[in-house]
Amino acid sequence: MVERVGLLELELDRDVERLRLQVKKLMGAARHNEQVHNRFQAIEFALLAAQDFVAITDYLRADFKRLAELDAVCLTLTDETGRIQKLHYTNGEKCSPGMLLLDKKASIRRLENLGTNPVLGRYDQYQYGWLFDVPPQDLGSVALLPLIRHHRSIGCLALYSSRLHRYQPDAATEFLQRLGMIVAICVDNCLNYEQLRRLGFTDALTGLSNRRELERRMGIEVSRILRDSKPLSCMYLDIDHFKQVNDKYGHDAGDQVLQAVSAVMLAVVRLGDVVARYGGEEFVIMLPGAGRVQAHETAERIRVAVEKLKIRLSVTKRVAVTISIGVASFTPEQNTIGDTDEISEHLLVLADKALMSAKQSGRNQVAHAED
Repeated sequence: MVERVGLLELELDRDVERLRLQVKKLMGAARHNEQVHNRFQAIEFALLAAQDFVAITDYLRADFKRLAELDAVCLTLTDETGRIQKLHYTNGEKCSPGMLLLDKKASIRRLENLGTNPVLGRYDQYQYGWLFDVPPQDLGSVALLPLIRHHRSIGCLALYSSRLHRYQPDAATEFLQRLGMIVAICVDNCLNYEQLRRLGFTDALTGLSNRRELERRMGIEVSRILRDSKPLSCMYLDIDHFKQVNDKYGHDAGDQVLQAVSAVMLAVVRLGDVVARYGGEEFVIMLPGAGRVQAHETAERIRVAVEKLKIRLSVTKRVAVTISIGVASFTPEQNTIGDTDEISEHLLVLADKALMSAKQSGRNQVAHAED
């Protein structure tokens, strides 16, 4: 009997120990799940807080890559109309590092063919390298997260690992699906935010930047050229005898002239240049990285293109106009002026004086500020 009791106590002790180990294991799993949940929640909050693509890609390529223990991350977006490029990369950059914009129909169809669910498996450069501007090397597995918004494909988030078995075709994808949904929302939010912001910085009649946006961009570009030791040129433009157009044909005709001249300027300048309506029939164009010679060539192309315009006011009426342009250029080596605001104001004053010189010399010409 004593022996039987001893065996029962021994068996009970073993059961207690097994239960203790199970509880310890469950508590460890719970703590791990809580840590994973908190980490994923932090990732979501960080992504949702981003207001532009630079912030999104910076986070994905740095903090997210580290937290998720990945070897490479790339955000690929469809941009057939150039909407993203125009909204976010007005400084002439192709796009943010770690992001690829697809503007060809064939590439966009290829992206759409991925479907709507995450694709996991072994990495193959021929099969998946096109999702990277510079295809990564020596990778083992990949997870492709289609970005779906309003029932259509807007892009793909590609996660790459050097570990061959990191992403298996039969692995669970709940978190990846949620991550793809969050990134798709972030992309959509960025576009909507930028469009709303642009409404406050855009001239309603011409679609050009307004004076407020010009001042903001001038501050950014002056800081950049001081840092990078590159030139910056500024044009002040004025439509010659514009009041006569309004007096003879009416203000609606004047609006048509402003729109036509604005379209010419936008067609001539580079992607990173800033074209702004400064007031009335006056415009300012900022040319980051352009010195005196390049600025003169651009100004002359605008002048000639405007001179050739025959603006249709009605079926029987057309009007021709000319434009006078003042140009001022600046290089960091010339900086005896002061801070960015003072340099911006100085450039505008010089360009305005050059414009007055062009008008006094007979209009329809380009004049340069005195060095």
